[in-house]
Order: sequence, then structure tokens, then C-alpha cells
Amino acid sequence: MKLFIISSWSCLLLILCVPGIVVAFQQHRTFRISPTQGLTHKLTHNNILPSWYGEGINPIGITHSGTSPSSRVSTTLNTHDHAENDEKGISEPVNKDNASNYNITPSSIINPSRAKQKDKALRNKKQVFFALCSLITANFGLMLLSGNGAWRYYLSGGICAAISHGITTPVDVIKTRIQIDESMKDMSMVKSGLKIMKEDGGVGGLLAGLGPTTIGYLTEGAVKFGIYEVSKPLVRSTLLWLSSVWSIPFTKSKVVGFVISGGIAGAAASVMLCPMEALRIRIVAEQECKDSGWIGCFSDMISNEGVKGLWKSLPAMLSKQVPYTITKNVSFDMATTFAYSTVACYGATICGKTKIVIPLISAMLASILSCIASQPGDMILSVMNAHAQKGELKTRDFYNQIVEENGIKGLFVGIRERFIHVGLIVTTQLLIYDFVKRLVGIAATGL
Repeated sequence: MKLFIISSWSCLLLILCVPGIVVAFQQHRTFRISPTQGLTHKLTHNNILPSWYGEGINPIGITHSGTSPSSRVSTTLNTHDHAENDEKGISEPVNKDNASNYNITPSSIINPSRAKQKDKALRNKKQVFFALCSLITANFGLMLLSGNGAWRYYLSGGICAAISHGITTPVDVIKTRIQIDESMKDMSMVKSGLKIMKEDGGVGGLLAGLGPTTIGYLTEGAVKFGIYEVSKPLVRSTLLWLSSVWSIPFTKSKVVGFVISGGIAGAAASVMLCPMEALRIRIVAEQECKDSGWIGCFSDMISNEGVKGLWKSLPAMLSKQVPYTITKNVSFDMATTFAYSTVACYGATICGKTKIVIPLISAMLASILSCIASQPGDMILSVMNAHAQKGELKTRDFYNQIVEENGIKGLFVGIRERFIHVGLIVTTQLLIYDFVKRLVGIAATGL
């Protein structure tokens, strides 16, 4: 059973390799010169036409301004003669003045070095592939080093996070657009959704970024819940040791151990999620990224910003994920523990219905608290990733800009939509997490 579930988990994680493999091994287009492309080849060789001219274009359509078909034929023959001279090693001067005889402008004469661009793109693609493989290796390493049976926490966390975030993608798209689009900040959620569908040509506009959302939160949920559950006993024993050595009273508190474990898990999950979350926001914010697809947009981000650019919003991600993870996980743990103990004190039987009602109420409470705690970080993260052109600005610069323009309330733009979004996510996520845990042989949270 363990081998089967680990194999299934491996297949899910290998999805992460798809963007890297496609990006790393995507072949560059090779331009072949056929006899009918002599004119275009010669014009680009002499810098009269730009090097990209003629891709999929019939060179017969390139004509002199105001010339007859016979003159076009003679021009073609002349360019073939020039090509023969090139083969013999005879050099000839570049006559850029001839550009005026063709239906092109002098500004299109520029011929950039495509070789250097291709080399840089290939290096970036290899870096993407290496980065994604490193994330997968880190995930497996954490799972294997966490001890026997810990894989069940990683499995449960990955499944619940991927499903809960995937099904709430439309709400997330609306929330993000309200945060970054000035024209939508005063609109209701319904009006914003209708506007997005109208602009993007249907319901598909509300599913922008579904791919990176699902994959990103698959690994994020696995790391977050796995590290949280595994670190709780370790942190607890460390705090008890410190309490005995230094006589620090608060270290005996179970809540302190939960908070520290939640902070560690939230920080680790932020590192895993940051690239895919940046990609998701970019797709929602920029039409060009949406049109090119998330794999193409991912490649463009690497080419323009480098691999380090994928983690440029890590401080903002930490300011969102760490409070979010602490409040969500800790409040859910404490609420379920309190509810089950209360039921036991009154002598009631803990049955199947009880194990549904208590986690449901506790998850709803956790969603409200985690939404409020992580809202400022979420606002900064959305603005930071949406405005990629402001690459020199840091997280604190975006924070200062938001506060200067709108005050502290500017950090809570879109919180109404986020209450719905986070409420659906956290409630669904924790219920699925609790169910899958029991399915693989772990006791329900709080028992």
C-alpha cells in the first residue's frame, strides 16, 4: 500500500517536470533556404532586409516599388549572382541605400545577433529545468527524511491544497484583478467577473493560471502540511528541554510549539510556491502572457528576468504565507482539540457525523483568521508580480507605495472577495486533509 501511494505521489510530482522538459528541449526553428527564397536570403545577407524577414513568406511577394514583373525577375537573377560570389569568397560592400527600392523602412534594416539570443535562451531553459528538478528532489528529500509514515502527511497536504486551490481559481482571478486593476477596484465581485468574461471572451478568462495554480499548490501543500506535522513533536521536545535548562515558562505551552512549527512550514512552503505564484499572477495581469500560455510565459519570464527573478517576490510571499500557515494550521488544531474535548466532557459519543461537523466549523473559523492575517502580504504580492517592469523596486518599496497612495486600508483592497476565496479554499482544504489523513490511517485532527 505504501509503495503504491508513493508511486502515485511520484507521478503527481513529475508533472512539475513537464514545463522544464518542454522548455529545456524545445527545438529552435531552423531556417532552410530553398531556391525560391534566393531573393529573401540575399537581401537579409546584405542587411537590406532584417534577418527575421521571410519566415513563412513567399519571396516573390517582395517587389521593387513601381517595377514590372520583368524587373523583379532580373533582380532575383542578380541576387543569385551575388550568392555565387559569396560562395567563391568574393566579398561585396553592403549597400543599405538599396533599402529605399524595396517596400521596407530603414528602421527594419537592423539585424540583431540571433545566435547570442538563442544561446542565452538555451541557458535559461536549462536553468529552469534544473530549478524544477531541484524542487522535486527537495520535496522527495523532505518526505524521505521525515521518518516512517510521514509520507502520509505530505500526500494528504498535496492533494487537499491542489484540489482546493484549483476549484477556486475563478474567485482568485477576480480577486487578483481587483487588486491590480484600477478600473475594477470599486466594482463588486459579480460585475468584475462579468467584465473579465467580456474582455477575455468567455468563462475561460476566469480560469487563467489554472495550470500553475494546481501544480504550485500541489508541492506547497505537501511541504506545508508535511513539515508542520513532522516538526510539531520535534519542536515540542526542544521547547521542553529549553524549559528545563533555562526555566522559561512559556516554552511549556503547546501553542508556542504549534506557532513555531507553522512558521517553519510556511517559510518552506513559500520557497516552493513562489515561482508558480509569480507565473499565475503574471498570466492574470498581462494579456500577452495569457495568449502565449503558461509554459511560454514561464520561458519568457526566465529569458527576461533570469531564474532569480522567479523568487524576487519571496519576501512578499513570506509575509503572506507565514501568517497564513500559522493562523490556519494552529487555529484548526486548537479548535478541533477544544471541540472534541468538550464533546468528551459531556459524555457524548464521537461518531462519523461529529467528525464532519467539528472539522467543518473549525475550518470555517480558521479561514476567517488566516484571511485577515495574510491579507497585507497577499496585496503586496499581487502588486509586485503584476508590475514586472518595476524590477528595481523591492518589497518594502511596494509596501510604502501602497500605504502612501491609499493608507493602511490600501493593504486590504479585495478583502471581501478574498473572504470568499480563502473561505472556500481553507474550508475545503482542511476537510479534505482530515478525510485523506483518516483514509491512510492517521487519526483525525484534534483527537
